[in-house]
Amino acid sequence: MKHQDKTSLHDEDVLAGLLYRMQDTESFEQFRKQGERCGWCFHPIRLAGMSTRVDLSSGEITSSYSSETEPTGVLLKACGTRRATLCPSCASVYAADARILIRSGLSGGKGIPNVVADHPMVFATFTAPSFGKVHRANNDSGRCQQIRRHEHCTHGQALWCNKAHAKDDRIVGEPLCMNCYDYSRAVLWNSLCSELWRRTTIYAKRELAQLLGISKTAFSKQYRLSFAKVAEYQRRGVVHFHAVIRIDSATKNLQTLPGAVSAPMLISAITSAVAKVTVPYPGDFSGFVRWGPQLDVRGISNEQEYISEIASRDTYDAPEPTSGMRTRAIANYIAKYATKSTDDSGALDRSLHSLSDLDQRGITGHLRRMVETAWDLGGRPELASRRLREWAHTLGFRGHCITKSRHYSVTFGYLRAERQAWQIKMSSTPEVNHQNGQTIGNWQWVGTGWWSSGDLWLAELGAQQKSESRLLARESQCIDLMSLGKAGTSGSNTDSSSQDHHYGQ
Repeated sequence: MKHQDKTSLHDEDVLAGLLYRMQDTESFEQFRKQGERCGWCFHPIRLAGMSTRVDLSSGEITSSYSSETEPTGVLLKACGTRRATLCPSCASVYAADARILIRSGLSGGKGIPNVVADHPMVFATFTAPSFGKVHRANNDSGRCQQIRRHEHCTHGQALWCNKAHAKDDRIVGEPLCMNCYDYSRAVLWNSLCSELWRRTTIYAKRELAQLLGISKTAFSKQYRLSFAKVAEYQRRGVVHFHAVIRIDSATKNLQTLPGAVSAPMLISAITSAVAKVTVPYPGDFSGFVRWGPQLDVRGISNEQEYISEIASRDTYDAPEPTSGMRTRAIANYIAKYATKSTDDSGALDRSLHSLSDLDQRGITGHLRRMVETAWDLGGRPELASRRLREWAHTLGFRGHCITKSRHYSVTFGYLRAERQAWQIKMSSTPEVNHQNGQTIGNWQWVGTGWWSSGDLWLAELGAQQKSESRLLARESQCIDLMSLGKAGTSGSNTDSSSQDHHYGQ
């Protein structure tokens, strides 16, 4: 679902809601502050109740709050979804958290030592194999599926397409023949790709141990493979992974690596592991689940090295540095995919109760066949453990959108707690001691969403303005980075934990 510009009114209900909300200036100001506190969420949770802050040392009540003081009598809490199709406002906060989570593992910060920036790291993209010919966007030849001899499948469908499709063409990803496309194995690949990833990390450790000339046990005592990855749905409905993979020492403090290990060695190990790793198809399906042939593994440059190259350039229009992929660009890239849904419209954001739900959600064509196949396979007793009907709305994929190893970086919970502590600090009075207090609350859910179309229109407008402000702030940071490079201050050791501290506000 695409959210359009909210600067024009075109609905009588919206106009009526706005007139009602703005009839009292003081009440409207309270409403505006409440909307800002929940981040102008599109589907806020409405809570009724009260909370009291008690000083544990003296038993004195230091502060109290009741939802009755709000203009609508309820407290608004953001829905917190990651999906941009459901709530762009909350999704932007999730993306900001994902960006910091990834980048702290690339260059340090948020409690992660800066020494990780010197560890061998790569950015890898793992794809799925082919399950049948599909329409493709413009490639090097400028054609979709161009072959010398025009052939047809056994169902009479043409196996070629001489058109040049744009990337946003709706036919991209659709099979040339839906009857030839192996939907069952495509769905099972989605279901098993997380296990394929787990085995790939094990194989990569074995390959690294062999390259270092040590045993796997000795490797595990000296080194650790840390990673963070995000799952993205390709237009053909199968998942592929973008991952940051880093070699650390096995110690908790991530000290300097004990041996001669390098990024090229890590690239070689991953490439060899991908070629060897397999997972058997379940049930009566023969063969093995494997990665696709389109593997892309690239080294990652230290951010300070990147800034040093900027400082050494003579002009602003000089070509980009070639020392490797930038940590900032990688973090932004992964965060972009962390908020995407199964489909572009968000029709499959919720689980299915039956296949009749597909008619109500407008799912047709190739995507519908993927969902129907997952539902049908979920009814087979030998595939019951895959829980495919439960995950039919995700086309069989049952993993998390973004995952990381334990020692790669901080957690989403840590970032949320840090943001909450900052909000409490900014909203409290100096004499209140929050470290010595405890909050006692009694809350009840009374509904979800805004009260009127006018309030939703204001929320969408507020979210749009917040997004524009964040974009301007990000552009300002880029300008500051260029100025830093031209000033020759790349040698300064700035703690990255101080950057983007209030990104979620």
